[in-house]
Amino acid sequence: MVVEKKFEFESAGIEILKVTSASADLQIDLVEEGNVVAFVEVDSNDYVPEAERSGKKLTIRFQKGTNINIPFIKNLFDGGADVKNVRLLVPKNIQELDANNASGDVNISDFDLRSLKINNVSGDVKIENCSMNEFNLSTVSGDLTFVASNYRRGKFGSVSGDLSIKGLPPMERETIVSSVSGDAIVSYSGEPKFDATISSVSGDISSDVGLVKVDKKHYRSGNGESQEYLKMNSVSGDLIISTKYTGTPAKEVKVESRTGPSEEKKGHRSAVVEENLQDQETSKILLLFKEGKLTKEYAFEMLGVLGYSEQEIEEMLEVDEELQKLKNSVDVVIKEDAEDEEPPEAPEEPEAPERPDAPEEPKSI
Repeated sequence: MVVEKKFEFESAGIEILKVTSASADLQIDLVEEGNVVAFVEVDSNDYVPEAERSGKKLTIRFQKGTNINIPFIKNLFDGGADVKNVRLLVPKNIQELDANNASGDVNISDFDLRSLKINNVSGDVKIENCSMNEFNLSTVSGDLTFVASNYRRGKFGSVSGDLSIKGLPPMERETIVSSVSGDAIVSYSGEPKFDATISSVSGDISSDVGLVKVDKKHYRSGNGESQEYLKMNSVSGDLIISTKYTGTPAKEVKVESRTGPSEEKKGHRSAVVEENLQDQETSKILLLFKEGKLTKEYAFEMLGVLGYSEQEIEEMLEVDEELQKLKNSVDVVIKEDAEDEEPPEAPEEPEAPERPDAPEEPKSI
């Protein structure tokens, strides 16, 4: 039998809230003041969520974890009570929100935050009427609807889920959208001015914004100085940029950044962001290839999405393979050298039977 239980968590002095769940749907709503309150639908009268407070951070786990070494899923699952739904009432003093879920949906509305981070596996995510300086989404197969909301720096990542970002007002911001097979649409409420890197291996790219090709996968839109840096890439998903949004206007970003770029840095920001992002993503792909987690064909496709030429990719993968071969050969030499050094210790071995602890010595070496 499913029952609804209410839990209240002391929130005075708390600015950061992290919540984790497994299969429950998660609804997070704003309240003016008070403590964090959770209404939980669960199949056990004895159920109590775990809560931990550390400084200005409050962590609530609605189901205990297991040691699964996957960032999204780690610390989500519980073999005990089955939590069906969670409704959280969160006061305004919370400035950073981190929501982690596996197969349930996540709905968040009406917040003004410094930071909003969401990790979800297969459930859908909806963000409505929110504003934040930093937004970060990672999902596998769930869809995202981001509507009437706004940010300064946003990163959206999906494997097969669709990403729908609707109603962004033209303004100074950074937007990074990455997908493997899911489609992604970024819809503006006006004509944006941006520098953009847009690429897809086999998906379609369409835009009703006037784009001028600058170099390779680099485009520019609008007249005058660019306000926004936009990066969109996919393997097989379609990429769409639109200015036809006519729905509810997005909220203003009210929370100011603690450190703002100088006028000189603003002029170089797009290039620096692009270079750093490409370096990080390239390193990840090469590491996965080296560990055997990516085939050469798939690594080739992903590096192509980042804008490398066929020759550059071939050189990188060949160098990586050569380094691995060199490492293996060095390991063999080191092993052989170690074996050659063992004989000098042989004279000590005949004395070992006279010592009671002799059989234990090889284990301690």
